[in-house]
Amino acid sequence: MTKGNLEKLQLDLIEESFRVFQKFNHIKKLYKENLLSFNVIEDFVDDRGKSCLFRLKEMCHNIYRNSDIASYKEKLYDITVGYTFHEAMKLRESIYELEYYKPKAQMVKGEVGEKEIKIVREIEYFVKKTEKRFKEGFLQVRRLLKELSYQLKDLILLYRNNYLLPRFLLENRKLLISTYGRRGFREILSNLFQDGKDKLFYFAGLSYLSSDFYDAARLAFKRALDTEGGNKEALYFYYYASAFSFFYKGKLMNSMTYIQEAKELGKSLNIPDQFIQKLDGLFSELKKEKRIARKNA
Repeated sequence: MTKGNLEKLQLDLIEESFRVFQKFNHIKKLYKENLLSFNVIEDFVDDRGKSCLFRLKEMCHNIYRNSDIASYKEKLYDITVGYTFHEAMKLRESIYELEYYKPKAQMVKGEVGEKEIKIVREIEYFVKKTEKRFKEGFLQVRRLLKELSYQLKDLILLYRNNYLLPRFLLENRKLLISTYGRRGFREILSNLFQDGKDKLFYFAGLSYLSSDFYDAARLAFKRALDTEGGNKEALYFYYYASAFSFFYKGKLMNSMTYIQEAKELGKSLNIPDQFIQKLDGLFSELKKEKRIARKNA
């Protein structure tokens, strides 16, 4: 597995984890309203690969189970997800029994004779035990998912060097806030970045640049400038991303203007060579385009 593939899988796993939390939040709401049904729980957990918890379990096994480099936190996450899955499957089975057999037993109770009433009463007895098991199982799954949310926070910090992480946090900040609250989200950012949330837009911009997403990078650096206007590196990369963005839109004069702004500002900054060289290449391409335009005029 290459580093790039692993980084993508790590983010996919984090995203699927939040889907699990979201789905269970919906389940909690229905549970409180006594409206939880088997069809709903099927989307949360099943044994056929169609549920979010099943997908998360398989992702964990794929990345961590047979890995020689997985940390203890990753292996613990795998174990906790696996255990949660099996407890949720028990909960699913309890819901099915209550949804199907409880009304069926009540339906035939008034029709059976003396010989058959015994089994009906036994089913009613088992249903009561299932109702108790259902309540206990729900609380167990809820506790396990709460623990998973704490462990997921540790994984996010563990993956601080994943170049995809900053833009994931930016694009999914509402999702993280719904899980951890605003204070919890700020704590995550403060632990990841020296200046907390003010740096989120800057590092997300660099992440977009690494994939040549120039429009998204330009917007992220603009937001970085709005939150930390004195960040000259953010201003440089705003010019840099703008130059490429306008070039690919065919707005060559705008592109040239931003190239010149970036090159001038870059003289006083310690910009990595890869960006300087790529900008110089774009500058040469624009000059070539300008010469061709003059020749054909």
